[in-house]
Amino acid sequence: MKITDTFDDIYNCYSDGRFDLKCWERYAEKICPPFNFGGKIKKDAADYDFEHDVLPVLQAAYADKDKLDEAHNSFCKLADGLSDKVRKKLGCNLDVHIILYLGLCNGAGWATDIDGIPTVLLGIEKIAELSWTDEKSMSGLIYHELGHIWHYQVRTVHTETKSPEEKALWQLYSEGIAMYVEQILYGDKNFYHQDNDGWLRWCTENRGRLFGEFLKCVEKSESVRQFFGDRNQFEGMSDVGYYLGCELIKSVAETHSLNEIANMELSEIETALKIQSQIEY
Repeated sequence: MKITDTFDDIYNCYSDGRFDLKCWERYAEKICPPFNFGGKIKKDAADYDFEHDVLPVLQAAYADKDKLDEAHNSFCKLADGLSDKVRKKLGCNLDVHIILYLGLCNGAGWATDIDGIPTVLLGIEKIAELSWTDEKSMSGLIYHELGHIWHYQVRTVHTETKSPEEKALWQLYSEGIAMYVEQILYGDKNFYHQDNDGWLRWCTENRGRLFGEFLKCVEKSESVRQFFGDRNQFEGMSDVGYYLGCELIKSVAETHSLNEIANMELSEIETALKIQSQIEY
């Protein structure tokens, strides 16, 4: 496990208090040379409206240095001993590079691949926007992305997701595993870093119906985008799919080992989803 902290350089991305893309590009060049790190980030952000979606977040981050300092301090506390915690809780070493950086609203957390190396990117501007700067929120974020990396590392079954149904089931499954691993690393099977303003209570109270609504989308080949991400909402609640995915994995974990869960077929996930949608709570 390698950890890169670019916090001391992020203010170099601003000129007279204003975000400067050219300055950011020079900053990005130094993060993972000779890999074109900046190019990867800009390509991912190409679908965003820079002036409307990205720049305001970057400016807000610069304006609230206390929030950035809190995020950085939380990151440093969690980074210390992280490799040992993963080894103790999951029984393995993770080949992963964790980078705290200033992104272009690519996401608070992003499990990806850089030059063949599994990588977790932590975008401090999005972390600040979402107010995930305290140690509890930061731990959930980091553990979640490590959950994805763990899944990539231990899964040996090759699965192609071509149809909308397959993609929806895979997203529910993969995010559910990441949430489940997050809870293992955090040490609390009821922990959800998204739980603010009654989020978990609402999800729990509507559990059966929510599983049913997700299943309807799968069966009708409809998008499940509204269930995932802070920018999307289902009935006014964001991130509902993370709750459903984790609860689904918990139900499967009653009869399967962690490694067995990591290698499940999508047909098994669909069966588990149908079972959960039929249970009355």
